[in-house]
Amino acid sequence: MGVCDLVICSDGSKYKTIRFDKKLAKRKHYWEKRLARRRNQALKDIQYKKKFGLIDPKPLEQYSNYMKAKLMVAKYSEKIANQRKDYLHKITRKLVEDNDLIVIEDLKTKNLLGNHKLSRAIANQSWRVLRLMLEYKCEWYGKKLLIVNPFKTSQICSNCGYDDGKHELDIREWDCPSCGIHHDRDINASKNILNKGLEQALVK
Repeated sequence: MGVCDLVICSDGSKYKTIRFDKKLAKRKHYWEKRLARRRNQALKDIQYKKKFGLIDPKPLEQYSNYMKAKLMVAKYSEKIANQRKDYLHKITRKLVEDNDLIVIEDLKTKNLLGNHKLSRAIANQSWRVLRLMLEYKCEWYGKKLLIVNPFKTSQICSNCGYDDGKHELDIREWDCPSCGIHHDRDINASKNILNKGLEQALVK
């Protein structure tokens, strides 16, 4: 699982990342600005009426303009979530239908969110939801799902086992100094994850 591509398979196929939050960002931001402004206006009106004791001020929830903006923000947030969920369902269904054994990495999303440059993109990926979908769908279809530790999977050559050391995130391709094979970083990692899973399955 990655950021540039959501899912990378050991056979070289990739499922691209779709930033649904960015697709609807302008519309959502349009209503978020109006929500903030209308909320401030409503609160000022409430404070004014309280200060001069004109009438009992109505609660914030009775200001129709504020409630309309709040509803629209919620609507776009729900739409983004539904689009993302639908995409994850399509990916996980295909993976489960096409494979008897699926091996995925045990990503610690909480740790990765510490990277402020990538935190929003990582949160958008919904890796945890994808994993949960794979878990129950594998159970439904009678398929096997294994979770492995991703330690060094992106730096070890899947062809000869040579450890090339840590690669920075901007290094997407590299050549193995030992066997000379050219690697796509993500595909190489997915092959190593599969190999770990197969070894784990044989031990069991």
